Amino acid sequence: MIIQRAYPLRATIPLIAALVLCILLFGLTGEAGAKEFRFVAQELGKGQGAIEMGEMEIWLPTAVVIDQEEDLKEPVWFVLENPTGTDHEFAVVGLFMYLSVEEMAHALGIDPHNIQPHMLGPQAETIMEPIRVKIKAGETKKILVAPVGLAGKRNLGAHYQFFCPKHKDIRVSGFIFVD
Repeated sequence: MIIQRAYPLRATIPLIAALVLCILLFGLTGEAGAKEFRFVAQELGKGQGAIEMGEMEIWLPTAVVIDQEEDLKEPVWFVLENPTGTDHEFAVVGLFMYLSVEEMAHALGIDPHNIQPHMLGPQAETIMEPIRVKIKAGETKKILVAPVGLAGKRNLGAHYQFFCPKHKDIRVSGFIFVD
């Protein structure tokens, strides 16, 4: 008696390969489909970079381009790293971020550990505020950027200045361009 498999081994190999490829492309973390832009606080020594002009660079890179057709298909995150020994801030004039549950709770005067979903209401995921984030020395923060000011034909070609408001007297700011 010969037993035949419902799915021959040869037929399952392409299926397994396709599943492995999907896992590699989309990852197992659940963060598939997110676009990150990384900004790193820098402090240059005397005689380097912008110091020669009497200024100090704070956030690098000095320019970022957000492609409407590609980058806005998925959530846009800014990752703000501060490996320096000085506290900094990151602000973008004209762009907005979604507040986290902890930030919303803090703004409402509620302990974030005791927060219940109904306490914030149905608009909890849509609460936005202008991008201005404090990043302590050695800290990294990740913020979800709202598409307001980035999406749509009227925003094509727009540019937004980012800088450290805490050190505005010694900063060389950068720009976020919408392409």
